[in-house]
Amino acid sequence: MAYSKTSFSKFLKPTYLNYSFIEIIISIFVSLSLIIFSFFYEEKNKNLRNSLIDVIHPLTRIISYPAYIINSIFEELEYFTKIEEANKDLLIEISEYKEKLNELYHLKIENNQLQSLLNLSAPPASKKIAARIIIDSSNFASLNFFIDVGSEDEVKVNNPVFNDSGLIGRIISVSDNTSEVLLITDIKSSLPVLSSETNINFFVKGNNKGLEIKHIENSEVLNDGEIILTTSSSGYFKEGIVVGRVNKSDDKTYIIPIASKTDSIFVKVLVYNYRKNQPKF
Repeated sequence: MAYSKTSFSKFLKPTYLNYSFIEIIISIFVSLSLIIFSFFYEEKNKNLRNSLIDVIHPLTRIISYPAYIINSIFEELEYFTKIEEANKDLLIEISEYKEKLNELYHLKIENNQLQSLLNLSAPPASKKIAARIIIDSSNFASLNFFIDVGSEDEVKVNNPVFNDSGLIGRIISVSDNTSEVLLITDIKSSLPVLSSETNINFFVKGNNKGLEIKHIENSEVLNDGEIILTTSSSGYFKEGIVVGRVNKSDDKTYIIPIASKTDSIFVKVLVYNYRKNQPKF
């Protein structure tokens, strides 16, 4: 009678006892031991778990610290980006307020001028032109500079030139695509002005550093810190533009310009039509 070997009989063969059977027995033994250990030594198990947590917790903090630092850096970058955007918005608002303030000064000048000047119409600028300062390497001795707009952009002689801080000069010559600007601090520059508080008409002349007071009997009557504005009394310049402020120190009275050429490489030209052509100084 033939006898067929079952899987169990094969399983009990020495070769299987050396491998699979031993592995299964060991696994069962370890599992039962862990269960019994967990049941009878529950309190010790908790203590062991707590000890492991105490050991692992500092390690997790050390491992997570670089991620915390990187996240903080990104948050700071995002914060400063928002600050920069807000600052740009504020600069735009400040520029708009400066334009409105110049319009208010224009109204003030109209009320303080002579009767003949009060009857003159002073329309707002017909055009505002943005330009870039061109560096002329062949003429460093001169305070004049050139800008990259000209008659093709409707720029005219005596149009005032501004940067972000205020008036810096006026156009003295124009070609098709470039114009020459005379700084108000140049010794060749002379502008008719009015003191905003004491209502005194006089001229300011450049001295390559600041502005000197000309054609006034007693400059001491001017108030320290009061604003000086341009007038159109001579017919060749726009009235109501801030030129500078009165400064009194060391028994001297002079005008500190509101702006300088070094404030910006970009300028703005305001186009006006004047009653007279450029004067011959």
